[in-house]
Amino acid sequence: MRLRPLLLIRVATNDLHHGRQSTLCLMVAVLVALLPLLLLYGLKYGIVTNLIENLNKDPRVREIRLNGDQELSKEWFHALANDDRVGFILPRARYLAASARLRGPNSRRMLDSRIIPTNENDPYLQGQPPPKGLREAVLTERAAVETGVATGEIVTMVIGRIDDGEREVRRIDLKVVGMVPRNILQTDDIFLSPELEQIVERWREGFAVPELGWPGLREESTLAAGSKETYSSFRLFAQDIRHVSYLRNRLLRDGLDIITRSSEIERTLAIESALGWVFLAVTTLSATGFLLTLGLHLAASVVEKARELSILRLLGFTTAEISLIPSIQGILIAIVGAAVSCTIALMAQPVVNKHFEGLADLEGDVSRLDLSSIGITLVASALAGGIAGSFAGLKAAKLEPTEGLRRD
Repeated sequence: MRLRPLLLIRVATNDLHHGRQSTLCLMVAVLVALLPLLLLYGLKYGIVTNLIENLNKDPRVREIRLNGDQELSKEWFHALANDDRVGFILPRARYLAASARLRGPNSRRMLDSRIIPTNENDPYLQGQPPPKGLREAVLTERAAVETGVATGEIVTMVIGRIDDGEREVRRIDLKVVGMVPRNILQTDDIFLSPELEQIVERWREGFAVPELGWPGLREESTLAAGSKETYSSFRLFAQDIRHVSYLRNRLLRDGLDIITRSSEIERTLAIESALGWVFLAVTTLSATGFLLTLGLHLAASVVEKARELSILRLLGFTTAEISLIPSIQGILIAIVGAAVSCTIALMAQPVVNKHFEGLADLEGDVSRLDLSSIGITLVASALAGGIAGSFAGLKAAKLEPTEGLRRD
């Protein structure tokens, strides 16, 4: 049995045009049912996306910190680094080895600071190149202001240790190659290469540092640079805020005391879930009403046009072709109504965003409708129209030609 789709579309279109007033009313009904859903979805998608994007942009939210020091092996770091949920991980020295003092060329006092090792793709650097080797550093903007240095200038880092009951001090001049803005970190931190951070730790443990000419109680041969098998802490960032809870639980299972901002993340995800349920409930009710309205109208149309359908059967249309005509009409009505609704919703986006500008300190558009959402809306509407028409198609398929002619 061979179907003639072009002929069926032509017959269905001509019939809709013949009853254009009724057709127009159905298209308006689709528009009225769909437009509030599109506007609601735009707000839901925009607000939730905005909240999640803002949290993802803030590296402090994705950061997972270790409370205190813990002995961590290279194998442990390697296993964690292979997890796709990890966005950045770097071993670091003991907490006590992280302290330092900074002085700029013209500053009158020393600034107590904290050493942070860094590397490529460090979320805090926001795309800036990390410091290399033993003579470069990145400062937070606050530390730069306190020491009076700018990018390209020299800052002196002063570190100390107790050696045989006597305090020793070493100074090293570092070129400032970048700054971390205040909106990212409001601390007096200095970012160094992992090599320099390890050198500071080794020197504080009493080892000599030949690279910088610093003597020690133990010679470098006792512990070769970079041969360290264990570390005391780490810098860890999740790839996405949705991965923080998983990584937190994984580290807790390893017996580590972890500090995160999970509560803030969970509040945002709870808002996403709540808005999702609201949208699902409204969509379900609207879709049910749409299917019933269009399906009942097309079913009633089949009864009213029993004579015309019977004539088509006598002219050679098969039962399958007759049953497909209401579905095609449902698809056409739904697509046109959805297309107009999407057009109005897109035109309304600037007005909605202007009205809700700055809502809850959100940045960017509060309401968002992208092309993929429009495409899904059109496809879903076409499917719904086809389903609504299929009920009428079943009724049309059961119609006998002689019965239809007798009703005239």
